[in-house]
Amino acid sequence: MAKVLIADDSALLLKIARAMLEKGGHTVVDAPNGAVAVEKARAEKPDLIILDAEMPVLGGLEALKTLKRDPSTRSIPVSIYSGHDAGGPEEAAFRAAGAASVHSKPYTMESLLALVK
Repeated sequence: MAKVLIADDSALLLKIARAMLEKGGHTVVDAPNGAVAVEKARAEKPDLIILDAEMPVLGGLEALKTLKRDPSTRSIPVSIYSGHDAGGPEEAAFRAAGAASVHSKPYTMESLLALVK
């Protein structure tokens, strides 16, 4: 199964996402913000990175840009979850920066597991 790095500043949402992905048989690495996510991506080399759009220290867009500039992480697919509705300028900015997909929160088990397939 896949190794998934998920970054969200909500401890509750991280716990829920971890439980959903682990139930699906995946290994989960988590991060409370974008800066930690970038560090863990470099160290752990996950198969997929899921970022919250809005996080402290380093937000989702900045973390995505950092990951896509780094030769060691640029090929890892990155999906974004946002508290805002998908579409519009925010989604366009994430896609322009290299996001594989952009989704609206809340997470569902089906949507998370579909990303990993």
